[in-house]
Amino acid sequence: MFKQHDSRRAPTWDETDPARAARLHGDTDLDRETYTRAGFHPVECRACGTCVSVRKNSEKHTSIQWTASSDRACPVLAEWRDGGERPQGEDTCPRMLASIRYAYAEGLITLADGVDPADADHMVNPLYVPE
Repeated sequence: MFKQHDSRRAPTWDETDPARAARLHGDTDLDRETYTRAGFHPVECRACGTCVSVRKNSEKHTSIQWTASSDRACPVLAEWRDGGERPQGEDTCPRMLASIRYAYAEGLITLADGVDPADADHMVNPLYVPE
């Protein structure tokens, strides 16, 4: 059975504690900046010119943000949407991936700095209260 402040489930929202609500909102804003904006750079597809935002988190981990317009502009994704054959295991345009690899190899994008949480306590559930 879960306890009220068990860190294994979403905490109960408590509007009666404005300080807790302020901390939670601050942490949410920091998360939004850290994980969806910080360290992203534009990369243009070398095949079609479509532009996406890219962050290299590590040698193996790349975050790609497609906007609605870039998603619609990519001819490969458009073909897949229209029922074209999509290679098994492919989840994004292979031409864009090749362009991102090229940009990284040429030093046009580098491993992102500053995408880790601002402090060691930030990743801890701010509403967890040990018993």
